[in-house]
Amino acid sequence: MATAIKGDVGKIMFENAGGTEAEIGATRSWSLSITKDTMETTNQGDTAKTFIGGLISGEGSAELLYDTAGNSDYQAFIDDVLVTGDAGDALFELFPDSATASKKISFAGIITGAEYGATLGEIQVITVNFITNGAITSAI
Repeated sequence: MATAIKGDVGKIMFENAGGTEAEIGATRSWSLSITKDTMETTNQGDTAKTFIGGLISGEGSAELLYDTAGNSDYQAFIDDVLVTGDAGDALFELFPDSATASKKISFAGIITGAEYGATLGEIQVITVNFITNGAITSAI
């Protein structure tokens, strides 16, 4: 029988340019969608379409609890959206299970957005959006 991993044990490691890799605290969730372009190779006279795979890209998000005492790594993660001329060299590592360091998805990326909000009767969260830049390595 397969072992189910609960979502509450995931984590994010992040290193912006010139920083040091660190775990991002107060993470509530993360997601990553990976897509592959396809190119049609169908010839005239074929009775079915054929394709080959093309370029791969990814985009995702992380939801963090708003933490007024968040350390400098937490702050660097949410503030990276304010960096202009971003070289896309920030290191992201997404772990489905924080207890298994070898099981991760790694890539360089760019933080493309951050959404802040406060709602009466709810915990404040910050949603950070990102895209991949270059190769994505999966060791899940």
